[in-house]
Amino acid sequence: MHILTRAEEEYLFKTLKANALKECDPIVKEFVECTHGKLVTVLWGCRAQHKAMNKCLMATTQADMDKLKIQYLNDLAEGKVDHAKLQREQKQKEEELKKKAKSHGPGVH
Repeated sequence: MHILTRAEEEYLFKTLKANALKECDPIVKEFVECTHGKLVTVLWGCRAQHKAMNKCLMATTQADMDKLKIQYLNDLAEGKVDHAKLQREQKQKEEELKKKAKSHGPGVH
């Protein structure tokens, strides 16, 4: 049995998020259009659109993530996933975080 690495979990989460945004695209666009030309009034002027957008995005559940994980593991078993690429991307992200931490000076992590 394969246990997902942090990089794989992150990849799957981003995939799930992208899927949710794609599915909710028309509703997100309605909210964005409503916000044009508004500053503080967006809080009450676009409340219905905001609620609809959140409802759509939150409809993505743990069950959806579980399905995505199962599909990923099946693809991995069939050799359809470049596991090494995911590991390289994770290492690159960790190095970028270390560089940012160093650039902010001592004591900041």
